[in-house]
Amino acid sequence: MRMERKVICGYILAGGKNSRMNGEKKLFLNYQGETFCDHILHAFDMLPETYISVEAKEPYMHLGRPMVVDKYKDIGPMGGICSGLQSIEAEALLVAACDMPMIDQRIVKRLLEAYQKNAKITIVKSGDRMHPLLGIYPKSALPFMEKLIEEKCYKMMVLLDMAGYQIVETMQDDKSVSNINTIEEYKMLSKTKKPFVFAISGYKNSGKTTLITRLIPELTKKGYRVATIKHDGHDFESDVPGTDSYRHQKAGAYGTAVFSGSRLMVTKETTEADEKCLMQAFPEADIILLEGLKNSDYPKYFCKYPEEELVDAKELADEIEKQMKSFYKVVY
Repeated sequence: MRMERKVICGYILAGGKNSRMNGEKKLFLNYQGETFCDHILHAFDMLPETYISVEAKEPYMHLGRPMVVDKYKDIGPMGGICSGLQSIEAEALLVAACDMPMIDQRIVKRLLEAYQKNAKITIVKSGDRMHPLLGIYPKSALPFMEKLIEEKCYKMMVLLDMAGYQIVETMQDDKSVSNINTIEEYKMLSKTKKPFVFAISGYKNSGKTTLITRLIPELTKKGYRVATIKHDGHDFESDVPGTDSYRHQKAGAYGTAVFSGSRLMVTKETTEADEKCLMQAFPEADIILLEGLKNSDYPKYFCKYPEEELVDAKELADEIEKQMKSFYKVVY
């Protein structure tokens, strides 16, 4: 497990009895077609390596991931984190509990950015709630952990107060930091909601794209995953001239696809394209913003620039959030 000390590695806390899940291991539960483990690993893609903290190796061998067996049995997450810091030759571990399947790269990036400015324990706070099991723990925290374990004090907040820490704040209802602790919570999670669809409409050059690019950051700051679909009233070039996929298309392929480890792109010749078929490509989105479709029945904001100034993006984000919550109360 040796590597450069300045590296920050991912560390998923999977050990535990999972008693509130009737013994079923939360790391292997399914959410939107993937396991909790898969979702957390996707969020940790930018890290050089991710380790799994386990009570024993056997139940997790099929993951094909490096593991750290807890040296301190039955004392909770502090024992798992301490075992990791003792075993892994890295400057720090970015820790996530195994019951956080909605964690995303946005919150991981914010943790890394904060830690790089001040290399100390860095955790997430949503509203009034602290999340010590979503944060970065450096080697400098190890002596404090070992002392507390020796004194049989296993409370994470005591550790934070002793070692010192900083917080990355997010919204109270940010889903990315939600824990799925019980069977009831898992059942609610399994009832996947369809994305809320909102249109930014208007005539040509009325500010639609400008408003959307201002709106996306405001919605992502609230913890929502946002996808966009643009309707073009005219035909458009579906691929970039000079690329391999463009050459495939010009050779006669009716559809082309390009993918890497982090994204994909599909183009297809069809006479039946509409926004509904494209929405199926974003099942994990919370909000889908449509650009155009001014004659549709979707809730919308109609741009009238330059005759009227565009609405403030933060105000519109608040309004979209309000409409979305109202919509879900009616539908679900």
